[in-house]
Amino acid sequence: MKHVARRPSIRVVAAPLLACLLGLTAFAATSDGSAPGVPWDASTPLTWDLFRCAPPADAVHRSEAAAIHMTIRWNASYSVTSNGGGWTGHVTSVAVTNTMEPSLSWVVPGKGDGRILRHEQAHFDLNEVYRRKLEILLPCLRAQSGSKQGAIDGLDATLHRQADEILEQLQAAQARYDAESGHGNDPSGQARWEARIAKWLLNPAAAP
Repeated sequence: MKHVARRPSIRVVAAPLLACLLGLTAFAATSDGSAPGVPWDASTPLTWDLFRCAPPADAVHRSEAAAIHMTIRWNASYSVTSNGGGWTGHVTSVAVTNTMEPSLSWVVPGKGDGRILRHEQAHFDLNEVYRRKLEILLPCLRAQSGSKQGAIDGLDATLHRQADEILEQLQAAQARYDAESGHGNDPSGQARWEARIAKWLLNPAAAP
């Protein structure tokens, strides 16, 4: 997992940090030049025609019949103000997106049934939980320093540290979901996780 930070001016930082799930096991980063993905939408669930990547050669021997590739990107803008004895940096806006990448997601022909699709949808839903968590927590961050640049650097570091922590939590949650649902092959485990994710979508701060 890595991030790319750009600071186009003293006032604004654009910092997209990417968390992707490929093969349901490994997280990797994509570049800003990647093709646009399909945004999460509660009214538009996943369909198998969105899994457009050819499966790997050894897919028939794997425990999973499909793999979804997802990306979370965040972008925060902030400003610094003088507080008399120093400077305070505060976030002015945050944009966070959660997308599914069709060109990197695959399903083994003949194995894409409704049960597996529900499992993949829950992976996407779980990503959405942590997208919302980022959207809630990042705007609350502040940093103080005796200099303007110190406030900028401090807030930039704080933003990335908080985002890293939340995305690490997401990675751990995705791994637990796969393990406890048996990649969707354990109906009771799958049902427990779907119920859990539904509650977290309503209250993202409750997600571990």
